[in-house]
Amino acid sequence: MTTDWSEDGAGNGPVATRVGPALVVTLPRELDDATLRALRGEVLDTLRRSRSRALVLEASGLDLIDAEDFRQLTLVARTASLLGARPLLVGLSAGIVAYLIEAGVDTRGVRAYATLDDALVALGAVHAQVDNEAASPEARDAGDADEGGSST
Repeated sequence: MTTDWSEDGAGNGPVATRVGPALVVTLPRELDDATLRALRGEVLDTLRRSRSRALVLEASGLDLIDAEDFRQLTLVARTASLLGARPLLVGLSAGIVAYLIEAGVDTRGVRAYATLDDALVALGAVHAQVDNEAASPEARDAGDADEGGSST
């Protein structure tokens, strides 16, 4: 399931995708009040209907975010938590993080990860798949080849 929530239908808004137990929402490059209001309504409605265990707000495409927009995102995250979904924020750039800290923005309670893969592993969404691939004979053979075929 992938849903484009852009107002113009041109793919400029948030895009939601279900990945295992998580609803992953890819944020657009720019956020404004209208986008954040729409995001909150759509995300919460989708979480309620899908009963996702987690909400991942994927922010790697954000160019910048101000303190108020960040506060609005954390409100979405906290509300998702009241619906039973664990909120995670991923992909914030170093520049955005530095700004948030320097501006004294309250980031307590925000669970953040560097990448979407890190967040999904933390949720256990890909853990079983990674373990199964590592345990397969093909993966073991590839590992032996990488190590020069030596065994101990």
